[in-house]
Amino acid sequence: MSENQNNPSAMNIDNYALGSNTSNVVNVFPTSRPNETREEYNQPTLPNFTNPVKEALTVIKKYLARQPTKHEIKITKDGIFVNGTPLELNYEACKICKNQPSTLLCSFCQRKVCPSCVVKRSQETQCLRCKNAKKIKAKIASEFEDKIERLVKLESNDKIKEIILVEVENLGGKTLEELIEVVRKLEIKSDKLDRSISIAYFYVGKVFYERMEEFFSEESLVGEQKNRKILGSYKTAKELDFGKERLTILEIKEKLSGDDGKISRFFSLALKIYLTYEGFNSSEEQIRKAEGVPSTMWLRDLSQEKFLDFLGKLEQRRTEE
Repeated sequence: MSENQNNPSAMNIDNYALGSNTSNVVNVFPTSRPNETREEYNQPTLPNFTNPVKEALTVIKKYLARQPTKHEIKITKDGIFVNGTPLELNYEACKICKNQPSTLLCSFCQRKVCPSCVVKRSQETQCLRCKNAKKIKAKIASEFEDKIERLVKLESNDKIKEIILVEVENLGGKTLEELIEVVRKLEIKSDKLDRSISIAYFYVGKVFYERMEEFFSEESLVGEQKNRKILGSYKTAKELDFGKERLTILEIKEKLSGDDGKISRFFSLALKIYLTYEGFNSSEEQIRKAEGVPSTMWLRDLSQEKFLDFLGKLEQRRTEE
């Protein structure tokens, strides 16, 4: 008889080593790291704190550090305990001033705010942010309405042709290179030539738009979606050429003696002017009548979103007429 047969314990150890009787193994300490101790394994893992929780804990820590006497705050699922005493707390600061407790709910944006941050004597609870946003929106809408009113209902008395420059006549038949030269001359003079230069920008914008429309033709874009894509396509445009002369953006920039910032604004503004007037039956005549409406400076300073909003309102008004 072998030594293992005489010793049952040794036999059991062999069985474990061979993978037998594994159901009898208890308290096995699993670890893939040879240097990890049982104490390290038993350490509880920290929860994955979100940023607001981290910020809140940092504020609490700083607050306790400033106290002259030692305090302890314990937060568990069961509640909050300060120095062993339970504390009932459900506080939420005002979303606007952050100083006062929020006791009211804005009926427009659903923000929780304090009485100091709501509109006084209002039938509905409205916070100051909603009030200011409404005023800004009303101001923009009023500004659009004024521009649109003057675009759609122009005065019949047209004195523009008396002062129009010879070099901005018949721009519709000029090549892109000739148009760029007109723009360059007008920008150098730049005194009260807003209407004249708008005509030149219109035809340049027409060349730009048709080229970008051709480039994006496979994407099946329509309406505002297409205009948004084309208005934001300057980076793509830098790789293309335009007009029968196949001028590149770099060559246009050199002809205008401008930097990258100037040529990108030129590209965007030309497209905006084209999109503003292209829906009218006689676009150039409309620009001649619409002295300073809308001015190139006004259009240039409009963000893409505001311009598209303006364009939508203009098209709606023209359809109603």
